[in-house]
Amino acid sequence: LKAKKQAAKARVAKKAAAIKAKKAKKQEAVKAIRAKKAELKSSGPVSPFTLYVQKTAIKGKKANLSTQAAQWKTMTDAQKKPYVTEASKNLAKRNAIRNKQKKPAGKYALFMKKNFPAAYKAALKTTSDKKQAFKVATQAVSKKYKSQ
Repeated sequence: LKAKKQAAKARVAKKAAAIKAKKAKKQEAVKAIRAKKAELKSSGPVSPFTLYVQKTAIKGKKANLSTQAAQWKTMTDAQKKPYVTEASKNLAKRNAIRNKQKKPAGKYALFMKKNFPAAYKAALKTTSDKKQAFKVATQAVSKKYKSQ
C-alpha cells in the first residue's frame, strides 16, 4: 500500500515538473520575442509623420493627434525634410536589425535559389501554363537535390 502511494506521488510530481518546464519554455519564448521587438523599436520611428508627432508632443500631456495631423499637412516639403531624412535613417537601422535577426538560409534553400531559375525556364518551354511549369521545375530541382 505504501509503495502504491509513493508511486502515485511520484507520478503526480513528475507531471507537475513537466507542466512547470513547459510553462518556463513558453515564458522564455515570449521573452525572446519581446527582446526582438524591443530591439526593432530601438531603431526609432520609420515614418516621418510618426517622428513629427513624437517630437512635437508635449511631455506629460496627451498629444492631440488631429491638430498635429493638420499641422503636418500644412507644412512644406522643406519643413518636413529633417523628419523625412531622420525617418529614412531609422528605416535603414531597422532593416539592418531585421537582417541580423534572420536565420541563415539552409542547404536546400540555397540549392533551390541556385538551380530553380534554369529549371523553370526549361519547364516553361514545355508548357505555357506557369503554375504547371512551377510545379514541374520544383519537382525536378527537388529530385536533383535528393540525388546528391
